[in-house]
Amino acid sequence: MIFPNSKTTFRSVISLVLSAAIFISAVLFTGCTEEDADKMLNEIFGWLNYEIQGDTLDGEAKLKMHVIDVGQGDSILMQCGECNVLIDCGENGMGDTVLSYLRKAGVSHLDWIIGTHPHSDHIGGMDTVIKSRDITIDHVMMPQTSKSMTPTTMTYTEVLSAIKKKKLKITRPVPGTEYDLDGVTMLVLSPQKGANYNDLNDYSIVLKFTYEDVSVLTGGDASKKIERQLITLDYDLSADIYKVSHHGGRDGNSSAFLNEVNPKYAAISVGDDNKYGHPSQEVLNILNKVNCEAYRTDLDGDIIFESDGKNISIAISKDN
Repeated sequence: MIFPNSKTTFRSVISLVLSAAIFISAVLFTGCTEEDADKMLNEIFGWLNYEIQGDTLDGEAKLKMHVIDVGQGDSILMQCGECNVLIDCGENGMGDTVLSYLRKAGVSHLDWIIGTHPHSDHIGGMDTVIKSRDITIDHVMMPQTSKSMTPTTMTYTEVLSAIKKKKLKITRPVPGTEYDLDGVTMLVLSPQKGANYNDLNDYSIVLKFTYEDVSVLTGGDASKKIERQLITLDYDLSADIYKVSHHGGRDGNSSAFLNEVNPKYAAISVGDDNKYGHPSQEVLNILNKVNCEAYRTDLDGDIIFESDGKNISIAISKDN
């Protein structure tokens, strides 16, 4: 389903957009051409001016990846059949943006909410989502850091407090554990059990989602150190869609790792004109070398990947 970009100011047309989105999805599933779908989107949304890229889907889009534009941070909604997984919630103050997106997507229940690691640009909005009366949550997953690396920030404390008040328990990631999400497999790859890292980024939860012939790899802000570790382990790292680590920073996304992943598409969650220089030109060059088509939230807004298990379609907004 296609939803308005979070940068637009046309909040009053949400109901119209939802109706149009349902109609569009129904047409896409019947196998209409990419040109027909693109024309229809432009005619219905008008000023929103959406564009469909990639393949035409032959069947139901059971695997959907929404890369939500939260500026310089991460927030990803994975829709796996009837199951919903929210990975990260952006920086402090972005909780309402994420909640707004969930409402537009028709999501009122999360099977999982996952904080990849306790940096504010990933869990800053998590307490807002957890405390919301609009969202019910089954499970929370967050990494267990070493005692010396456990954050004492107000951001982390507020997230833990929200979890406690909602009477939820934290599941720690165990590498090799698979979760069945309505026919989609969610596999935990990292962090390793008993890990003692000196960088909070290295505690990032790395996940692989697989539906039939299509897979998605997400990894928070995992560094090259973790990438080398994953390469040595007996995991199939190949993925059709890759959520680029650390907003496209050069401290991750090594050539060796990206050759293992060999993605067809990549998504970079990054803020406009950010002070870090993300994404790195070096990383963009590596993605280009592996023939990967990269999408960026600073240029494309919200990015939506959909798959029927064989084909992948991409929706982006052209009017940012």
